[in-house]
Amino acid sequence: MRILLFAALAVLLADSHANAQPNADKWMELNSEGIRRVHSGELSAAEEKFRAALLEAEHFGAQDFRLWATLSNLALTRQEQDDFATSEKLYRRVLELRERFLPPESAQIASSLNNLGATLHGAGRDTEADPLLRRALLIAENAHDDIATAATLNTLGLVLMTLGENARAEPVLRRAIALFEKAGGPDSLDAARAANNLATLYQRQGEFGKAEEQERRALPVYEKSLPPDHFLVATVHSNMFAILGAQKRFDEGEPHLRRALEIAERAAPSEMRMQQIRLNLGALEASRGNWRAAATVFEQVIAAQERLLGPNHPSLAPALASYSDALKHLNHKAEAKQAQRRADAIIKSFR
Repeated sequence: MRILLFAALAVLLADSHANAQPNADKWMELNSEGIRRVHSGELSAAEEKFRAALLEAEHFGAQDFRLWATLSNLALTRQEQDDFATSEKLYRRVLELRERFLPPESAQIASSLNNLGATLHGAGRDTEADPLLRRALLIAENAHDDIATAATLNTLGLVLMTLGENARAEPVLRRAIALFEKAGGPDSLDAARAANNLATLYQRQGEFGKAEEQERRALPVYEKSLPPDHFLVATVHSNMFAILGAQKRFDEGEPHLRRALEIAERAAPSEMRMQQIRLNLGALEASRGNWRAAATVFEQVIAAQERLLGPNHPSLAPALASYSDALKHLNHKAEAKQAQRRADAIIKSFR
């Protein structure tokens, strides 16, 4: 099930008090168009606009918020396309600049720490992300910034989940939802993202009724707030299939998966999102006893994940476990044991 890190959208908000400078209008035009493209799910096009905006922002000087915002926006587009190395580099530059020019208690520093923590989480480096997020949370809470606090709690909940601290992750994610709803109302997209992540936690704990409740809470908000072919809509439909499939309700879940595949094949800019959806397609094939087809899908997903994320990323563990199960049904016992051992080793390394 795909977890959602997109609360970093908060960095896209532009300050309306920019000083009048020769490059200001051009920067505002490019940055605004980049924001629009992000909201439409056009990440490659957004990246192009932010790169052009960065050329303008460099003229404003290292202390200017527009440079920081543009670097953060560009980092977000790279993060959402699974280029975590570039995203990390850009976020670290923003953090260094904000720490140089802002007081240490600034909520903007908390936002930078959260953004960096989110991209480290995406790269599977949760033990590095954890102290950054705890520092961010302390700053955001002391600044009484509900949005920065909620965004940090959302990311911290994901990190705790990956580290196996589920009992601590649940209240963290619930608090994130409450703060997002306080700031944006019950139809807040940020609250829906956190609810999706809470659904992931419940699914991992086998609490499928609670998981379904949270996903059904999130799904209509996504469909109302985003274009119908947005890649995040595909992700949440895929997550709903995973929850229903875990309850053996595959026929009920299949329309969600088909919708996710339809959107993703047309619009998904992130290959990793496509792999998660294809992993669910393998689960559907397995549920119908099509073990050879399922094994083929799982094998392809594992190969793609290794290429994109390396051989030991936590995202590989579910695919390896599913592949092992398919191989058992095909009577390929030695290969099945090897795949399961590898999945167990990856899980152990992140505990």
